[in-house]
Amino acid sequence: MKSIFKNKSFVILCLLTLLGGILRFWKLGSFPVAPNWDEVSHGVNAYSILLTGKDEWGVSFPLIFRAFGDYKLPLYIYLSTIPVWLFGLGVFSVRFISALAGTLAIPGIYLLTHELFPSVIARNEMTKQSHTTTSLRGAIATWQSRIISVSTNLPLLSAILLAISPWHFFISRPALEANLSLTLIIFGFYFLLRFFRKTSTLLPSVILLGLSLHTYNTARVFVPLMVIVSIIIFRSNIKSVIASFVVKPKQSQPSSGVKNILAIILAFLFSGIVLFQIFAGEGTARYEKLKILSPSAVFQIGESRAQSKLSPIVARLIHNRPVFFTTTVFKNYLGYFSPGFFSQTWGAQFQFAIPKENLLTLPVFLLAVLGLLSSLSSLRVSRSLIFIYSWLLLSPLAGALTIDPPQALRPNPMIPALIIFAALGFYQLLSLVGSKWKTIISVLLALWISISFCLYLKNYFGDYSKKFSSSWQYGYEEVMKYVSENKTNYQSIFITKRLAEPHIFYAFYDKVPPGILQNGNGTVRFEKSDWYWTDKIDNIYFVNDWQIPLTSVKELPLEFGISIPTARSLLVTSPDHIPVNAHIIKVINYLDGSPAFIITSIP
Repeated sequence: MKSIFKNKSFVILCLLTLLGGILRFWKLGSFPVAPNWDEVSHGVNAYSILLTGKDEWGVSFPLIFRAFGDYKLPLYIYLSTIPVWLFGLGVFSVRFISALAGTLAIPGIYLLTHELFPSVIARNEMTKQSHTTTSLRGAIATWQSRIISVSTNLPLLSAILLAISPWHFFISRPALEANLSLTLIIFGFYFLLRFFRKTSTLLPSVILLGLSLHTYNTARVFVPLMVIVSIIIFRSNIKSVIASFVVKPKQSQPSSGVKNILAIILAFLFSGIVLFQIFAGEGTARYEKLKILSPSAVFQIGESRAQSKLSPIVARLIHNRPVFFTTTVFKNYLGYFSPGFFSQTWGAQFQFAIPKENLLTLPVFLLAVLGLLSSLSSLRVSRSLIFIYSWLLLSPLAGALTIDPPQALRPNPMIPALIIFAALGFYQLLSLVGSKWKTIISVLLALWISISFCLYLKNYFGDYSKKFSSSWQYGYEEVMKYVSENKTNYQSIFITKRLAEPHIFYAFYDKVPPGILQNGNGTVRFEKSDWYWTDKIDNIYFVNDWQIPLTSVKELPLEFGISIPTARSLLVTSPDHIPVNAHIIKVINYLDGSPAFIITSIP
């Protein structure tokens, strides 16, 4: 234990991980201010798996979850059964895995950076100065030495910057598969790099990277490409690695060959499942709703060609699907490297970032730019730099293939690459100044970064939560609590579908027994337009908001095609659709004071 605590880097890393964990777990059930429909869907399916071994649709231990018809990848849901078992079905339980993954990413990026730049660590250790005098001057010199030591320690810098990164902090709190996938990717490539250095770590690398393929769709594009690029970059190591572990395994490691064969088998298994899901259509269901060549885009191409003043041949060469797809992908890709993206003034989606707040904070963003530019001169002689540049350039590719403008979730593999470049920028900045200025610059930068992050936290827990509570479908908890307490007092209860899928919130907050959803007893569930709808659970009906009339209402139609009488019913509607014969019981407001739901009764 004494030898462990003598390792100052280890102690600092433990403290950083603790700090990162506190930041990510503090008031986790309350911020974000409400769970969105995807988070709730994770919880309902984890609850169902835990109690019955089947998802909400009655499928036993699925490799992909149907959910609403968006087919969610399975790992996050399966892991969520653990906190649901420990703490019960609730918001904290659903978000637990994401917060834990975000915390573990801090030591993960430390290890990854340490593996990429071991020569920098060795050089720092050689240049450390010891100060044994007990005088005031000696004490000051000692603290200066310690500050400089931390400021030039790339792994620790990376861990510090990730722990207080707004981008990473934000995605670590909601139940996001993307965040879990990112942590798996960080550790997976750490073990892969160690494998290239003749360490028997191929098996954990394959397991972690393979699991990431079944966590978030971005990984299905990024991981295979990055693995191929890694093999090309470190190809000179491949022959010696194969000779060490396959052809001529060491006598001291007789099981290495077996482990590597098992790793290869698992790699084919993980990849095979992905390919099967793609060919079956389930693996591309989500992309079908986000693809660039959507029916509306194809129609737009035809209209542009028809209205073009160019000759028909030239118009066809310009206005066609390949050109439209390529130019859109290229535009989207470049958008992820624009200042507008990092400052979230362009393409901001309120569930993934705070509008007009820099994803990295301004000082870290500037350090990352400095690190990027200053490292270019060493690119030819450093395979580690080529690796991290490749990581950064491949990260936005999956996001660029979708219709949405640049948003902060799909390109999240950019985060560790940018953080490492920011650490390099910090290191390069200190190398340009004299020893007298290193401490001052380190302290000033640390203060700037810390103050910037504190201001971000103030916004996150304050103004952002109030202004954008509607983006988090705030109000459903109060609605479902009222419905659960009063559903026996009414013949029927109608809830508007205006804000996402209300049935999943009812199942979540009322803890509806999974068998009711699975077996269809007392439910109306069906498929329509590549989506899976739920119109009824028990005496609760879910109706389209636009079909709730302003005139006197006597019955309401369901998506399923039948109408239900509204006599002696409770109607949860939007502020714009209140029938004249409905009596307002309660108004549920967003945190900014605007109305979200109106609870009414119909005699």
